[in-house]
Amino acid sequence: MKRLATPLLALALVLPATAPVAQAHSVTVTGANGGTIQRDRDCSRSSGTARCTVSGTATGANGQTATRERVRTTTAGSSSTTVTGTGPQGSTTYRARRIIVTR
Repeated sequence: MKRLATPLLALALVLPATAPVAQAHSVTVTGANGGTIQRDRDCSRSSGTARCTVSGTATGANGQTATRERVRTTTAGSSSTTVTGTGPQGSTTYRARRIIVTR
């Protein structure tokens, strides 16, 4: 039992330090016509709040670009999401939604 306690103690000390670390992912896909899509995701957690940002950029073969960003923030009892986008001609869109859970 004494030998098992030391690795468990070491693991217990390491896990809390790694829990709030952000998780980031990025991927780029290139199509057959030369267009690309790049998507990035970054999430973080701290003090009971989780926040994830997903952003993407699409570039056509002729160089036109469009972007989109979604930010979702979740806390105990509520979640809010905003989405912002910009089209190839510069037009913009914006949406926001908030959900509150009561019991």
